[in-house]
Amino acid sequence: MKDRDYTHAVQIDTGKCVGCSHCMQVCPTQAIRIAEGHAGIIPERCVDCGECYRVCPVKAVDVEDDGLPAINRDGYRVALVPSVFIGQFPSEHTASEIMEAVRQIGFDEVLEVEQAVDFMKGVYAEVAAKEDIAVRPVISSFCPAIVRLIQVQYPSLTGQILPIKAPHDIAALYVRRSKAKAGVDPRSIFICYITPCAAKIVAAKAPVGEKISAIDGVIDMKEVYNLVSMRLMERKDTQLSKQYANMSPDSVNWSLSGTEKRYFPGRALAIDGMENAMEFLDRLESGRVTGVDFLEMRACDQGCAGGILCPGNRFLTVERLEQRERKLTLLTERSGAGRNSLMDYAEALRGESATDQVYPRAGLLLDEDMEIALHKMERIKRLSTYLPGFDCGACGAPTCRSLAEDIVRDKATISYCVFVQRVMEKNYNLSPDQSFHVIERIWGRDRLNKYQQQHGKTNT
Repeated sequence: MKDRDYTHAVQIDTGKCVGCSHCMQVCPTQAIRIAEGHAGIIPERCVDCGECYRVCPVKAVDVEDDGLPAINRDGYRVALVPSVFIGQFPSEHTASEIMEAVRQIGFDEVLEVEQAVDFMKGVYAEVAAKEDIAVRPVISSFCPAIVRLIQVQYPSLTGQILPIKAPHDIAALYVRRSKAKAGVDPRSIFICYITPCAAKIVAAKAPVGEKISAIDGVIDMKEVYNLVSMRLMERKDTQLSKQYANMSPDSVNWSLSGTEKRYFPGRALAIDGMENAMEFLDRLESGRVTGVDFLEMRACDQGCAGGILCPGNRFLTVERLEQRERKLTLLTERSGAGRNSLMDYAEALRGESATDQVYPRAGLLLDEDMEIALHKMERIKRLSTYLPGFDCGACGAPTCRSLAEDIVRDKATISYCVFVQRVMEKNYNLSPDQSFHVIERIWGRDRLNKYQQQHGKTNT
């Protein structure tokens, strides 16, 4: 069985795109090509990691969320706020103050996602205790960009992904159960997640391993941050603060790198950053890593603190969350462990926390027929021997191997390679005019005209 859902939050605005190819060069899954002078995304390859968003010099890469208008609807509106959002603000503002400011922008209730972490810790202990885990390491399912990366680049590892929902999904399920028990009409409940990244937007719209998410809407963290900042500046009343800790202190750091692994017994490693994750997964898939029981992996540097939609500095965010953990520890020592109301529903949530098995992406197959697919693989290898191996990107593909794949998929021709073009011209297999048209097909007709105009030349 294969995953065929290619919903994406990352989109390229061709009206702004200048075809600089920065995004193509950094894409970890080689999901971007340049054609007609603009970047385009190959849907089955994209994992919504947002690396293209980071490097675009003209802001042509957009992240499509539900936006603030999602708040303006009838019903009981609940905001799920991750701890990294609280970490965007200076420590002079308390978590309670920030949560109240979020409520005031249009929500009936605000819940911190990390309340679900105490539940997650129990589930991890149960999973680790099982002796029938076929293959180790178990790979965390927390980061949706990592899950989709494995589907695309490392399909043989999909069976090792932990089939457990992420904390924000558990928190959403808790909200639905607790509000229904309190007499709120389940049909009127609208749950909105404030996201630090694009991948979690997709996880809510098209979740992997489940048919539908418990979350109804997702809003870019930057948008909410701006409104909350204004509210905090306007506040003149007494500072709000917690009287007791309603979660274990280290829960606030669950989305950062290094906390999650502590709760899976055995040898556990924490890896953050897309390049680091891919380098390690390469080793794992080739059998060069053994004896590891659990992998905590985050696509962003410093975990969710480095998410592309986080407005603040990731290192300051980490520092603030570590400070908050220490404050919660002192509060717990002074006032005793508080009550986490989510844990009252632990038994019911345990029955809803599992997901289905994760499968590889289907669209990456060269052909449904195995014999034809093997023939195409051989053709890719053969074509690669004719290409120079410089990976210059002038063909509109990130590597020579990618161009060979595009040729086999009938998305390009070998004449797209500028070095092959020179050989073909020398042998009179391609005229200069034909070469020029190939370049225009990739980089756009206006690209060379713009060059001529900038240097005071006219078209001839």
